[in-house]
Amino acid sequence: LSGWLVDANDERCSQLANACGGLVVSRHACAPAMPTPAELDYLFNSPVPITRPDQDVTLQRLHRVSVPRKAWKQLFIFAFDHRWQLVDLAQRGGQDPTRISEIKQLFIQAIERVEKKLAEQGVDADVGLLADQRFGQDALNAASGRGWWIARPVEVQNSRPLAFEHGRSIGSNLIGWPQEQIIKCLVQYHPDDEPMLRLEQEAQLKAVYDASLVSGHELLLEVIPPKDHPSTYPDVLYRSLKRLYNLGIYPAWWKIEAQSAEDWKQLDALIHERDPYCRGVVLLGLNASAEFLADGFKQAGQSTTCRGFAVGRTIFQEPSKAWMAGEIDDETLIARVQATFEQLINAWRSARN
Repeated sequence: LSGWLVDANDERCSQLANACGGLVVSRHACAPAMPTPAELDYLFNSPVPITRPDQDVTLQRLHRVSVPRKAWKQLFIFAFDHRWQLVDLAQRGGQDPTRISEIKQLFIQAIERVEKKLAEQGVDADVGLLADQRFGQDALNAASGRGWWIARPVEVQNSRPLAFEHGRSIGSNLIGWPQEQIIKCLVQYHPDDEPMLRLEQEAQLKAVYDASLVSGHELLLEVIPPKDHPSTYPDVLYRSLKRLYNLGIYPAWWKIEAQSAEDWKQLDALIHERDPYCRGVVLLGLNASAEFLADGFKQAGQSTTCRGFAVGRTIFQEPSKAWMAGEIDDETLIARVQATFEQLINAWRSARN
């Protein structure tokens, strides 16, 4: 608050001191309860008196998101939180599904090599991964503590309405998560869904958002409109995000499909207006070709919210199929995964440059 006190008179200093004291005593602890300038701005400019700051949703959200947080650079994320897709590859290759844990640890080695090469080239970027608890726990353990961007899923794959893999009590599963790990929740959502389906999905999304507030983990929402939905208006994704904001859901991250340059302008404007503290957007892959994704990177080239990509099957599908079939060894798998990962990184950097 030192910047606020320059040339401040006694009355202003007293006002700030009283506001800080009033907010601190409404919270647990002491130093962690101190308000940020954004909180004080909101408090002083509220059109109605805030008599119960402990119950003011906006004030509590500002206390979480307006504090200094790690500043991420452009993000290159390898997503291998897939479960049934890798089970299918293992079964077709005659392998026991327990080998999925082994291959995901090999993916970690590929990320290590990519990170090292980026550092040698002087590329200012962060790498990371999306890995699951069921088959990827060893990979998550190996990735922890490196400063990587790490997220793990909570949803039952392909569930619609949305269901959580460890039951409805989503908060109880988060207790054992390291604080650095981000909650990733994929939902097949359409704002024109049949009302009961839409309300159930929205209730589940609100539940995981509320659980993230209690646990202190950041939340990434991956929103994919169903491809077979009868309503296919071009603004479906925009309306979906707007609807979730209207419900009071403010994820730290969004994960979405590639958009046109014009759509990116609308999404950027929406996110900046509704949540200027949003950490950003990452692009998903949906097993598209590297060439198709490169075009999507170009369309997102001028976006102010798109921070990078989180791609999986485009990178690992073919090498994993060959590895599970016994056609290639560990080293060849790592090399192939690394090559495709780097191809996407080069395409992203080309689009941004």
